[in-house]
Amino acid sequence: MDRKSGWMPHRAGARGFTLVELMIAVLLLVIVLAVAAPPLRQLVHGNRLRTEASRLLRALNLARSEAVLRNQPVSVCPSSMAQDGSARCGGEFARGWLVFSNADRDRIVDAPGDSVIRAFAAIPAGYSLTNRAGTRAATDLITYLPDGSSRRSRTLLLCAPAGLGVASWSIVLNNVGRPRVARGEGACPS
Repeated sequence: MDRKSGWMPHRAGARGFTLVELMIAVLLLVIVLAVAAPPLRQLVHGNRLRTEASRLLRALNLARSEAVLRNQPVSVCPSSMAQDGSARCGGEFARGWLVFSNADRDRIVDAPGDSVIRAFAAIPAGYSLTNRAGTRAATDLITYLPDGSSRRSRTLLLCAPAGLGVASWSIVLNNVGRPRVARGEGACPS
């Protein structure tokens, strides 16, 4: 330390940040996070939405292939079996779904002709699964016949929680029975 001026000379080995430099770095970090957070949030919800659409698509493809393989009708119905263990159809697809062999084409998994193939868990809370118009919950049974057809066209609309600005995903099923996913086909309910 220089006794006359009270100034301490800079040491070659000294390292670190001054308080002003640290405050500027923190301020820059806060600005970057404020700018990046909304797009990152949309990205996370968009990926989750795509994952859920893929899960439902996987269930429909499973039902179709099992109908051909077993040479009997196979259905996909709304069910909470993945949560409560009860092999029953009912409620909305948003609460989960069940793939089962369905010899008599009803909404009941009844022995000896019917058997559960796979149960799927519910979609995340806040997300919705409706008809394409977004006016009512998806509750209808989807049945594949032994030739792999469903003989009914339908579109299910999967939406993220409102206000996120994330495009919807649709699960489209044609008369032949081929399911596919499409992004942005249909407007989510507000």
